[in-house]
Amino acid sequence: MITKSKLHEIEKFWKKLEKSESANETVGLVKKIISLLDSEDYFEETADFLHTTTLKLRHLTVLSLLDDKKFKFLLELASNNLDLCFLLYRFPEEELSKFIKVNKRVSSIEKLVQIAADRLDDLRVDWKVEQENPWVAQLQKLDPDVWKALADDSKMWIDFKQSNTQKINRFSNNAKNKDWQWLYDLCKQKHAQGFIMEKDHKGTKIEHHIEIIRALSLS
Repeated sequence: MITKSKLHEIEKFWKKLEKSESANETVGLVKKIISLLDSEDYFEETADFLHTTTLKLRHLTVLSLLDDKKFKFLLELASNNLDLCFLLYRFPEEELSKFIKVNKRVSSIEKLVQIAADRLDDLRVDWKVEQENPWVAQLQKLDPDVWKALADDSKMWIDFKQSNTQKINRFSNNAKNKDWQWLYDLCKQKHAQGFIMEKDHKGTKIEHHIEIIRALSLS
């Protein structure tokens, strides 16, 4: 179990990271945060404390292993956005050059993230974490209505971002590049927090929650 003092120390750096506007500062903060996480055993607890996901922490761990020069280079290409930075890191070198050239006039980071994810999908660059996690396949078998219902539920979750509600809703339709590892981490986190449960406070069964719990063997 990670200590409260260490969690608060990580939180201090995390808040600075969210406000960071320079590649140099971001690289330093990411490496400080990951250095405080001695083991992936602490990722779930830390993600919960920071209101993020274990997938985000895994991405930061990968980026923290890059040498500073490459990390800064990717961050500068990504306008200091870590989500886009991680996607750019996954591109083969020659494809990255093409991607930057073709999309140099796109100013929206959110749009660039989607374009990058689509391009990786076209290149058939598999998400390694999805291949290694057998629970992802179990989630993929669930009816899309389960995720539509969960997206509706999430509107009532404390401090849950609207953008994440929209992200859950993507799993209820035919949207491309669904991040199943993110969804897996989220379901585990919300089950631990008591937001995904078999019955509500009146004792009524919540069928879509039950399906998620069974799929992930959480009960």
